[in-house]
Amino acid sequence: MKAYFPIIIFLLFAHSLSSQNIDSLENLLTSNLNKPDKINVLISLCEEYRTSDPNSMRLYAEELITLSDGDSSTNSFAWAQYYLGDYYYIVDESNQTEKYFLSAYEIFKNRENAIGASKAAASLANIYFFFDRYKTSLSFAESALDLAYQTNNKELQSNLLSLMCDIYTYMEQYNLAIQHCVQSLKIKEELKMVKGKEVTMNSIGLIYQELGSYKKAEEYLFKALKLAEKNAQPYNIATTYSNIGNYFLVIGETEKALQNFQNAMQIDSVSQDKIGLAYSFFDIGKIYVINKQFDEALSYLNKAQVLAASQNMPELLARIGIEKGEVFTSRSEYQKSVSVIKNSISIAQKINSTPILKDCYQDLSKIYDEMGDKNNALIYMKLYMLESERKYKAENIKSIAEIEAIYKIDQKEQEIDLLKKDNAIKELRAEQRTFFIAALGIGLVLLIILIIILYSRNKIKNRTNQALREQNSAIQEQKEEIESQKEELAETSHKLSIQNRQITDSINYAKQIQDSLLPQVQTIKESFPESFIFYRARDIVSGDFYWYTKIENKVAIALVDCTGHGVPGAFMTVLANSLLNQIVIETGITSPDLIVSLLDQKIQQNLHQENINSSNTDGLDIGLLMIDKKKKTLEFTGTKIPLYLYQNSDITIIEPDRNSVGSTQLSEKDFTKKEIKYNEGDIIYLSSDGYQDQFGGSRNKKYMKSNFRLLLEKIAQKPIYEQESLIEKEFINWRGSTPQTDDILVIGLKL
Repeated sequence: MKAYFPIIIFLLFAHSLSSQNIDSLENLLTSNLNKPDKINVLISLCEEYRTSDPNSMRLYAEELITLSDGDSSTNSFAWAQYYLGDYYYIVDESNQTEKYFLSAYEIFKNRENAIGASKAAASLANIYFFFDRYKTSLSFAESALDLAYQTNNKELQSNLLSLMCDIYTYMEQYNLAIQHCVQSLKIKEELKMVKGKEVTMNSIGLIYQELGSYKKAEEYLFKALKLAEKNAQPYNIATTYSNIGNYFLVIGETEKALQNFQNAMQIDSVSQDKIGLAYSFFDIGKIYVINKQFDEALSYLNKAQVLAASQNMPELLARIGIEKGEVFTSRSEYQKSVSVIKNSISIAQKINSTPILKDCYQDLSKIYDEMGDKNNALIYMKLYMLESERKYKAENIKSIAEIEAIYKIDQKEQEIDLLKKDNAIKELRAEQRTFFIAALGIGLVLLIILIIILYSRNKIKNRTNQALREQNSAIQEQKEEIESQKEELAETSHKLSIQNRQITDSINYAKQIQDSLLPQVQTIKESFPESFIFYRARDIVSGDFYWYTKIENKVAIALVDCTGHGVPGAFMTVLANSLLNQIVIETGITSPDLIVSLLDQKIQQNLHQENINSSNTDGLDIGLLMIDKKKKTLEFTGTKIPLYLYQNSDITIIEPDRNSVGSTQLSEKDFTKKEIKYNEGDIIYLSSDGYQDQFGGSRNKKYMKSNFRLLLEKIAQKPIYEQESLIEKEFINWRGSTPQTDDILVIGLKL
């Protein structure tokens, strides 16, 4: 063992050596080494030459095969297979790559070599993604990620999470995609990695584009471009230009789109990136099709087709056929159009691409209709409708797949926690989930009991009224019976009194459940010693609630106003509280606009509001703050709940977005984030609309938002403990004898 030690230490750092040390490695190779040391030197040389001299890497990989003495189960043979796979990938012979990486993966796995297996699985995930085999790619990415956690290879973890983000994006599972992107960014920031961040930024931008949040898409794509240019990676710069071009194409700015596609093409040409050039030619061809410049369009599409065929890019080949079909149709060359689109159908069926099949069937239906062939037009229209229906059904079950995948993510996070030491956190999460399920179950039982009691009460009331009518008709003839009826009425009244008490007890118990979900005021005061929460439900339970947590170096606090009040509103608070915990605590997302966007999607999914004809309009309004005490900044996203900021002896209202969370099937909702620099001593206030909507005063009118602002200006200079009592006193005086209109929640925090 001692004899190997100096060489092993040397090899651990071989990947970062200069060219002089590469020479030292090669000199070492010619010395009198034993077999294990020689294998280690060859592996180090392969690693060094993989980017600078692929041919040398191949030669040393073949020497590793020689040293395996024909035994295909050795580490030497496995590393040889791995680096040969790398070689064929670098020289664009993708068909050869797969078999070498698969061979390496199987050997490493059988030998329980976690480092080798993680590298081979990651490489397989990338090439299957390139081949558009997304499920296979995801399977290998998950295996590689598990191994990367075992070996604590954080850089590989980050790259794999970014790849899985792209896979889920292509599979149109955007919630899962963005969760993996955020996790990847967190690791990159933890490692202070600058290179590669642009890839994740690109992915997030594309997801926002797919979701229809175009401002967010533009923001992330241009951030990605700055990072890519700073890192000077030609492939990433070109890819970002291409993505920005497609963004401008989606919003209808074709001139800007063409300019960005041409920028991508120039970079791809200089770097001789054939795959990138294929996409650039295709994108430019699309612009010329839109502009009806068909000769130029065909020229670029033909160039793209040649490259896509040589690089084995089936999805791109199918899309090129669709664009060429449109050109031929515009020229009334219908047979050519039918031919290229049918070829695209054949490719789409092989790669199982529903979106491409839909486009092909729709285009063929139109072409046959223009040709006067009504039978074929009808056949392809039916096929188009069938694919649309399949896609609709797939989207209906997609939420189930996402839940299963999120469950896997939770399992994976718990395994990481075990590896790191956090058994206590795991147990706490399990207790919280158990408690939530128990609380939800109790709540559902209480609701059922309440419905039964109300039904029973109504039935008894109707029966009693009927008895009274019969008694009134016979009152003169049956005086003795009247006394008997009085006794029955007394007994019934006693029963109703018991039932009323049972209902009240049930709702009071529901209040205990709801109160237990709220953060302790004392916990909030640990972060904000000078703070208050004025909380007054209209009924026993409330549709308003507040939420608080610490995450990384930030403090998150939210005021939430759910649809309705009483029992229905309380059930919405339980759901919203659970979803906020899931989005923020379990995934680590800290950007308030992203949190609210995900909350909106999850509310619609949980309440089955995705269908445009859904009658369910329940939802919520939220004011969400993310406070960074070190940087003295706060980030705010609000939906119909404004932020009141007391600064420099003046109250400023930070206006919220107009859309509520959930409750509506608008195709595009844009939730914005406001970033504010604060000073020590500034005060922030959040309030639900219950306070300003309270009827009262001499004319029995609403209190109004303007009066609420004046109230805050009046009390802001007072000590915090006085402010709460002044807000309560003002409310009581205004309301007078008028019943409380809505649930009321006001939060004040001195920063």
